[in-house]
Amino acid sequence: MQSKVSPRLAEPLAPEILDLVFRPRIERELALGIDDLCAVNEAHLVMLARMGLIEPAVARGLAGTLSAIRSDGDGAIPRDPAREDGYFNFEAVLMKRAGSDAGGRLHLARSRNDINATLDRLAMRRIVLDLLGKVIALRRALLHRGQSFADVLMPGYTHMQPAQPITFGFYLTGIAQALARDASRLFNAYLAADTCPLGACAFAGTSFPIDRQLVADLLGFSAVHVHAQDAVASRDYAWEAAAAVLGMAANWGRFAQDMYIWGTQEFGLVRIPDSIAGTSSIMPQKKNPVALEYLKASSGEVIGGLNATFAILKGGHFSHAGDTGRSSLAPLWPSLRLAGNALAISRLVAEKIEPDVETMRRRAAAGFSTATDLADCLVREGHLSFRQAHHVVADLVRDALERNLQPHEMGHEDVLAALTRVLGQTVEMSHEAVIWALDPRRSVEVRRSTGAASPAETRRMIAAASAEVDRDQARLDALHQHLASARKQLNEQLDTLRQASGPSPD
Repeated sequence: MQSKVSPRLAEPLAPEILDLVFRPRIERELALGIDDLCAVNEAHLVMLARMGLIEPAVARGLAGTLSAIRSDGDGAIPRDPAREDGYFNFEAVLMKRAGSDAGGRLHLARSRNDINATLDRLAMRRIVLDLLGKVIALRRALLHRGQSFADVLMPGYTHMQPAQPITFGFYLTGIAQALARDASRLFNAYLAADTCPLGACAFAGTSFPIDRQLVADLLGFSAVHVHAQDAVASRDYAWEAAAAVLGMAANWGRFAQDMYIWGTQEFGLVRIPDSIAGTSSIMPQKKNPVALEYLKASSGEVIGGLNATFAILKGGHFSHAGDTGRSSLAPLWPSLRLAGNALAISRLVAEKIEPDVETMRRRAAAGFSTATDLADCLVREGHLSFRQAHHVVADLVRDALERNLQPHEMGHEDVLAALTRVLGQTVEMSHEAVIWALDPRRSVEVRRSTGAASPAETRRMIAAASAEVDRDQARLDALHQHLASARKQLNEQLDTLRQASGPSPD
C-alpha cells in the first residue's frame, strides 16, 4: 500500500514515523482548533474566485463545504498520521465532501510551506493579543494596589539587606513600570508577526496571477510578506515574542521571589491569603505559598522552552524544512500558553497579597536604613563633602552595632563623637536635624525627585502609568477590532460566493 498523500512514495510510512513524528505533529497543529485552517482556506478560495482561477460553480460548492466544516468544528477533522499533518487531514475531509476534483482545485498556487507559515503567524498574533490583555490587567492590579499602599512605609532592600525606607506602593508601582516595557515588546512582536506569507508557495512563488494583498487583507494582516523564500523560511517574529516573554518571566519571577521571602515568618512583611495557598499532608500548621511557587517555577519553564526554540531554528538552512518550519516553534507554543497562565496568577497575587503594615513600619525604622539621610544631613548642616559624611555615618553605624544600639537609640552626641573619631573635629549640627534625619517616615516624604519614593511622587507615577495602561488598552482594542473587521469582510465574501447563481459542479 502506497502513501495516502502522494504516489511518489510507494511504501506506507513506518509505524515509528507515524507514532513518533506525524501523530504528535498533528496533535500540535490542531491543538488550537481549526479556525485558522478554515480561515486560510476561505481567504485563498475567495482570492482564486476573484482572479478567475477557479470556476464560479466550483467556488460556490467549496464555500459551502468550508462553511460546513467550520460549523462541524474540530471533530470534523480526523487525526490520521498517515496523512502527515493537519492540513492533509483537512484537505482529505474537504475532498470527500466537495468531491476530489473540486476539493483538489483549492490547493492551486500554494503549498503547505506557506500555509503553515501563515498558520504560525495567525496563532502568534492571537497568543500575543491574549498576553497583552493579561499583562495590561496585571499592571492595572499593581497600580491599583500601589495607590492603596502609597503611604505604607517599609524597608527597601539591596543585596537583600536593609537599604533605605520606601513604601509598599512604590515597590508595586516599580513592578508595573517594568511590565509596561514588556507590553511594548509584545506590541512589537505583534507587528513582526503581522505580515502574510500566503502566496509564497513552496518558497519561490507561482506563475499563476494571484492577488496576495487580497488574501492578506482578508486575514487581517497589515501587509504581504513580500520575499517568498523569506516568507516560508523565517520565524524571527517568534524571537520578538520570546524576548517579550523572557522579560515578563523574569519580572513575574522576581516579584514572586520577593513575596515568597517577605511572606516567611522570618520576614513577616506580607500576608498570603488562604485562597492562594496550600497546606501540608502531615504538618497541620502549614500554609504553603503555592501561587508564588508556581510563578517561580513557571518563569524557569518558560525560559527553557524559549531557549529550545532558538536552538532548533539556528541550525537550519534558510529555506523550508521540518526542523525550521515545524519543529522550531514546537517548544514555543506551550511556553507562551504557560506565560499567559503565569500572568493570570500574578494578577491574582497582586490583588490579594496584604502588607503587614506594623511590621513593615518597625522594620523600616530598624536596620539603619536612614543612614544615607543622616549623611545628607551632614552635607547640608555641616557643609561636609558627601564622602566625608559617608565615612562619619559608617563609623557611627559600626559603633552602634558594637554597642547593640538601635537607630532610635542614637542621638546628637553619638553623631558628634563619630565626627571627632573620623575627622578630628565637630561641625555645627542641631539635635533636631539628627532626629529628623533618622526618621524613616520623613526620609520617604522628602524624596521628591522624579521617580523617587515619596507618596506624592509615587501617586504621580501611578497616574502617569495608569494613563499609559489606558493607551495600551486602546491600542489592543484597535487590533482586536481590525481583526474582527477583516473576519467580517471574509464572511461577506464567502456569502457572496455561496449565493452566486450558476450550475452546480458535477
